[in-house]
Amino acid sequence: MKNCLLILLCLLSTKVFAQEGVAVTGKVIDEKTNLPLEYVGIVLTSKVDSIKKVGVVSNKSGEFSFRNVLNGDYLVKISAMGYNPTSKAIHVNGKILNLGTLKMKEDAIALKDVSIAGKYATATIKKDTVEFNADAYKTQPNAAVEDLLKKLPGVTIDKDGSILVQGQKVTRLTVDGKDFFGTDPKTATKNLPADVIAKVQLIDSKTLEAKATGIDDGQREKVLNLTIKEDKKNGWFGNANLFGGTTDKYNSYLSANHFTKKMQFAILGMSNNVSNASFQYEDLSSFTGGNLGNIFAPPGGGGFSINVNNGRTTIGGSGVFDNSAMGAVTTHSGGVNFSNSWGAKDKLTLSSSYFTYFSKGLGTRFSNVQDINEDDVLRTNEISNRNSDNQAHRFNFKIEYHPDSLTDLTFRSNAILNYTTNINSRDFNTTLDLAGKTNDGNQFLDQRNFTPAFFGELSATRRLKKGSVIISLNGTQNTFNSNWLNQSIINNYQAGGVDITDLNQQAEQQNKSRSTSVAINYIRPIIDKKLNSNIAYIRNDGKVDAQQSTLSYNPLNNTYDTVVPDLSNLLENRTWTQTARLGLIYNRKQWTYNLGFGFQETGLDASAFNSAGVNINNIERKYYNILPRFSLNFRNTNNQTLQLNYNASVNLPSVNDLQPVQNNTNPLYRREGNPDLEARKSHRLSVNFNTFSADNNKYWNGYFLINYSLDDVGNSIIYRDGIQYVQPVNVDGNYYINTGTNFGQPTKIKGLRTGYGINLFVSHGTSFINNEKNITDRYNFGPNANVSYDIDDKINAGIYISVQYSRVNNSQPGAIDNKYFNFSNSASLSYEFIKNTRLSGELQHNGTAGRADGFNNNVFLLNAGFEQYFMNRRITLALKGFDILNQNTNIDRTINGSRIEDIRFNTITRYFYLSLNYKISKAGASKERSNPRSTVN
Repeated sequence: MKNCLLILLCLLSTKVFAQEGVAVTGKVIDEKTNLPLEYVGIVLTSKVDSIKKVGVVSNKSGEFSFRNVLNGDYLVKISAMGYNPTSKAIHVNGKILNLGTLKMKEDAIALKDVSIAGKYATATIKKDTVEFNADAYKTQPNAAVEDLLKKLPGVTIDKDGSILVQGQKVTRLTVDGKDFFGTDPKTATKNLPADVIAKVQLIDSKTLEAKATGIDDGQREKVLNLTIKEDKKNGWFGNANLFGGTTDKYNSYLSANHFTKKMQFAILGMSNNVSNASFQYEDLSSFTGGNLGNIFAPPGGGGFSINVNNGRTTIGGSGVFDNSAMGAVTTHSGGVNFSNSWGAKDKLTLSSSYFTYFSKGLGTRFSNVQDINEDDVLRTNEISNRNSDNQAHRFNFKIEYHPDSLTDLTFRSNAILNYTTNINSRDFNTTLDLAGKTNDGNQFLDQRNFTPAFFGELSATRRLKKGSVIISLNGTQNTFNSNWLNQSIINNYQAGGVDITDLNQQAEQQNKSRSTSVAINYIRPIIDKKLNSNIAYIRNDGKVDAQQSTLSYNPLNNTYDTVVPDLSNLLENRTWTQTARLGLIYNRKQWTYNLGFGFQETGLDASAFNSAGVNINNIERKYYNILPRFSLNFRNTNNQTLQLNYNASVNLPSVNDLQPVQNNTNPLYRREGNPDLEARKSHRLSVNFNTFSADNNKYWNGYFLINYSLDDVGNSIIYRDGIQYVQPVNVDGNYYINTGTNFGQPTKIKGLRTGYGINLFVSHGTSFINNEKNITDRYNFGPNANVSYDIDDKINAGIYISVQYSRVNNSQPGAIDNKYFNFSNSASLSYEFIKNTRLSGELQHNGTAGRADGFNNNVFLLNAGFEQYFMNRRITLALKGFDILNQNTNIDRTINGSRIEDIRFNTITRYFYLSLNYKISKAGASKERSNPRSTVN
C-alpha cells in the first residue's frame, strides 16, 4: 500500500511541477486610462510544440509572471473581455525576461453590443473562482439551470441530480451569494430558468474559520454560486406548466421568483401522478447534520440501510421512509423561500424556507436474494404489495449579524416533521441449493411512524489584536415514534414434516435522543500570517432513551395483552466526547500545511431493562486516544491544485447496534443488538488533484481515497429454518478504496466537446456465518465517455456511455463468486428544423448481465416529441411521449456482505401527453448593459 501511494503521488506531481527555467514577467494596462487591468488572461505557447501551453492571470497591479520557462521561442497571447486580443513573439535564452508594460485597446464593437457571436469570454479565473459567462452556452427554450450546468467544462450531473465539478461534489449552492431553499443544490438547478442566469461561479470556498480569521487553513469545499441578470431583478420570472396525458396521467408545476439586489423570494409548487416524488438524499442529510443513522435507525435493532437509486432515497428496515416512493406515486408538494439583507455591507442577513410534500403510493416489489450459508446458498424469493401514505414538512432558518468589522454572529436552525403509513403484504419462500425447500409463508404488516427532528446552532467569531476566537454551540432533539400490527405465518419444512409458526403481535417503539455540543477555537499568528497556531476544545454530550414494547394477541379476550419478553426492553444510553486539539498552519505562496493532534476522551454509559423494569445489563466504557491529522494543499497561478488529507477518528456504536432486543418486522430477518461492542477506530487518507485551463477549457482531475477501520462493525449471521438471526460484532481490517480520473476538452469542431473518465471501487469486509469467518471482497470498475454538440439554439445533441463491471468474492467454501455488468447509455437530440418548431428526443439504454434469472434487463427508454413556441417563446405547446417503446422497468441490485439482492418494482410505462408551459417574465425597465469587465467576488 505504501508503494502504491508513493507511485500515485509521483504521478500526480508530474504535471504540477515543471523543469527548471527562467521567469517571464510583464504588466498589462488600459491604453486610454493607463490603469492596470486585473484578471487578464495571458497564455504562453511554444512555437515548436503548439500543444504546450501555460496560462496565468494578472494581479491587482496588472502584473503577471511565468516561472520555469525553458529556452526557446514562444508566443504570448493576451485577452480580456471588452478588449482587442493582442500577441507578442518572444525568445527565452536563459535570462529573466521582462516584457515591460503591455497596453490593451478597447474593442468598440464588443462594447457596443456584447452579444455579438464570438465576443463572449467563456471563462475567467479569479483567485479561487472559475467564472463562466452563461450567455456563452446555448440552452433550449424553457431549460433549467441543470441543463446549463451540463454544458460547462468540468461539470457533470449525476443521475440523482448531484453536481460534480472536476470530479468533486458541490456541497452548497447559493443564488447571488445567499442560500436558496436551504442547503439542497438541486432545488435551484431543477427550478430556476437557465436564461435568467448571468454568471455561474465555481468556487473553492475556504472554511468558515478561515474566512472569519483571515488565516487560510488550506481546506476547501466546492460551492456553486448563480448570479441573476440585472434586468431580472426588478420583476418576476419563472415557469408555469400543466400537462395531461393518456392513462389518466397528469403533472402541474409552478416556479415563480422575485429578486432584488437585497431580497430573494421564490415559490415552488407541484402536483402529479407520474412518480415524481420522495426526498433526495441531501434533503435528509441536511436535517441530520450528515448523520442519518441518529434519527432513522430503528431503536428496536432492525436491519438498517440507506440506498440511493435514480434520485430516490430508500431507508430500508427503519420503517421511516422504507420504500415509501415505490411503484406508482401521486405527489403534491410546495414551498416558499425568502432571504433579505439590511445595512451597509449586508450587516444583517436573514434567510428562511419551508417545504412540504404529500404522497401516496401503490407498489409491487419482486426480490431474489442469495445468502451464503456455510457450504450452501440460501435463495429467497418474495413478492410484496405496499400501500404507503406520507407527508413531510421541512423548515430552514439562518440569520447572520455583523455588528462591527471584528465580530460575526450566526444562528441557524432546521426542523423536519415526517408522518408515514405503510401497509405491506408479502408472500415468500426460501430454498437451499443442496438441502432443498426450507420454508414459505406470508405476512401482513401495518406500520405508522411519526418522526420529528430539530437542530439549532449558534456561532460567534471575534478577531482580537493577536488572533481570533470562535465559539459555537449546537443542539439536536430527535424523536422516533412507531407502532405496528404484525401478522405472519411461516411453514418450516424439516425431517419430512411441517412446523407452522403463527405470529400475531402489536408493538410500539420510541426513540428519544438529545445531543449538545460546545466548541472553542483560538487561532493566533506566530510569524505574520505564514505560521499560525490553533488551539481548540470540543465537548459533545448525547442522551438516548430507546424503548420497545411488544404484545401478543390473546384470543380469549380478543386483545393484545401478553408481553413478549424477547421483543420488549428499554435502553438508556449516555455518550460523551471531549477533545483538546493542537495544530500548526504554515502558509507559503503556493503551499499550505496543516498539522495537528487531538487528545480525545470518549465515554459510554448505558443500562438495559427488561419488560418488567429489571436491570439486565450495564455498559460503562472509556477510551483515550491520540488522533493525528494532516493536510497539504498546493495551488499555483496555472489553476493546478493538489490536496492531501489524513485524519483518524473514534466512533462509538449506535443505539441500534447496542440494544439487546430483537426486531421481527421481517419474518425472515431477525436482528438483535450487541451490548459488548467496542468503539470503531478509523484512518482516512485522500488525495485529489485538478487542472483547468481557461484558455482552452480543458480539465483533468483525479482522486484517491482509502478508509481503514479497526473494531469495525460487521454481522454475525446464524441460519435456522431459512431465517437469518443477525447480531453486530467487532471485526478488524475492514477497508475500502475509491479512486478515479476524469478528463474533458472541446474539439476543433465548433460546438463539439468530449469527456472521459474511469473509476475503481474496492472494499474488504468481514462477517461470520454460522460462527465461521467470511471475507467479502468487492470490486467495481468502469469507464465512461460523453460527447456533446451544440450549435447556437438550433441543434443540441449528446451521447453518454458508461459500463460498470462488478465482482464479489467470498472466502466461505460454498460461496459463489458473483460477477455482473451494468450498462448506462443515453443519446439526446434537440433540433429546431423550422423556426419556433422543435423536435426533441432522448433514448436511454439500461442493461445488466450476470444477475439472477428474471432480473437481467436490456431496456431502451425512448422519450420524444414536438414543441411549438408562441409570443416570443413565452408560451410553449408540446406533444410528447414517455417510454414510447413500452420497455420501462425498475431493477436494482444491492450487495451487503455475504448477501446479494436483486429487486424489481412496478413502474410507470408508456403514455403520451399534451403540455402547456408559460414563461413568467415580468421584469423591470432596467436593461442597461453592465461593465463587461466587471466580475463578481
